[in-house]
Amino acid sequence: MSQYPRDEFDKVPETSTRQGVHRERLIPARSSGVGLIITVGVLALLVGLAAYFVLPRLGIGADSSASPGVSESTNPAAEESQEPQESPSPSVSPSPAETPTPTPTPTPTPEAVPADKTQPVVVLNASGISGLGAGISGRIGADGWTTAQVGNWAGAPLQTSVIFYNGEAQRVNAEELSALLGIPTITDSPEFSFVTVVAGPGFQ
Repeated sequence: MSQYPRDEFDKVPETSTRQGVHRERLIPARSSGVGLIITVGVLALLVGLAAYFVLPRLGIGADSSASPGVSESTNPAAEESQEPQESPSPSVSPSPAETPTPTPTPTPTPEAVPADKTQPVVVLNASGISGLGAGISGRIGADGWTTAQVGNWAGAPLQTSVIFYNGEAQRVNAEELSALLGIPTITDSPEFSFVTVVAGPGFQ
């Protein structure tokens, strides 16, 4: 029995078939939303499968996937331009060791001044052998020289034969007579006016 006082709604026959004024619930009070979650999951799975298998066959999305391939195959010039180009080889300069050394131009040697055989020559005998001066005069005369004087040596005794000359102008003549007579000693002396051949001991 209820503790509340009875009212007009309690005046219902106990044998009546009426269940009351409230309708029966379709979903039990204790049921949760698990069924709804499962239903939504199945629908999402079906949509995903349809997008994976059906959409490619219909041609949807083919344009975006084919575009890169077309641009790569139809633009060969762009690919060739991206290829590394060989840089020109730097010019190789010869190393210091390979640089040819310039050959110095030889300084022309002045022509030797020929001996002037028209200049007179003095012949002196210092050997003590009689007739030696005349013999030397004959030898140089045969070579074209002119003898100015033949005599004996009056100076200090000599140990060898000598040819005296006065200045560079007579040097060529003194060297020519030195080669002709075989007298290696020639001396520059201002005491002699002409080239003077002095035959000393051992002259041949």
